[in-house]
Amino acid sequence: MAVKVVMAGVCLALMAGTATAGRTHYGWLYGTEVPVERGVEIQTITTETNGVAPNNLKRDVWWTGLLVGVTDQLELALPFEIQWQRTDDTEANTSLKYYGLEARYRFVTNDPVDKPAFAPLMRVAVKRDIVNRDVVRVETDLVASYEAGKVHAIVDFGVIGDLSLDDTHLELRPGVGVSVRVKGDLRLGVEAYAELSLDETRKSFAIVGPNVAWTHGRFWIAGALGIGVFNINTAPRVTWGVAF
Repeated sequence: MAVKVVMAGVCLALMAGTATAGRTHYGWLYGTEVPVERGVEIQTITTETNGVAPNNLKRDVWWTGLLVGVTDQLELALPFEIQWQRTDDTEANTSLKYYGLEARYRFVTNDPVDKPAFAPLMRVAVKRDIVNRDVVRVETDLVASYEAGKVHAIVDFGVIGDLSLDDTHLELRPGVGVSVRVKGDLRLGVEAYAELSLDETRKSFAIVGPNVAWTHGRFWIAGALGIGVFNINTAPRVTWGVAF
């Protein structure tokens, strides 16, 4: 009887504890954490870009995906994206924009005890453009984080390519950020991010602003208020996840 009571207590403690998840402490930047092996997580990213020059583009994107820990260092995601947008010249429209497959590989262990302070990660995604059906989007990010005490710093360098038989569009997406644990699992920081188009298909923009992150058991949330410094007014973004 005593053994059963102890085992039940251990199970409850594990269920109430913080799960290792594919979380990030930043709004616009990918993190370097991945789910544990055989772990599953639902993640959602809500993005706004307001007042992109020159025609005052407003765009909202809802990214939702199921994340699976294949190993303690490899994560696979099955995402889809819904997009709303409007400009001064066009009416508002909403569409299911992308679906695809995404992989994130952390090059060092994610074990809470053995993980090193420096953690590099590579992300690769292939998405089908449902609206422009001859276009395939390929995304890749090289992410590196460093954690020392309460301070967490990150560098994220991304490249996106929209590929078709007729044309190719490329963007560079660099970002940097710092997050500091202020109390418990509450973190505050600042980050900078840019989308730099290599052609005239889309306009480049850059933002900088504060971020906040909070973890509560198996739930976590992070967000940033991007303030435009080039070709944009504001760009808030919120990411949250629940691990199972």
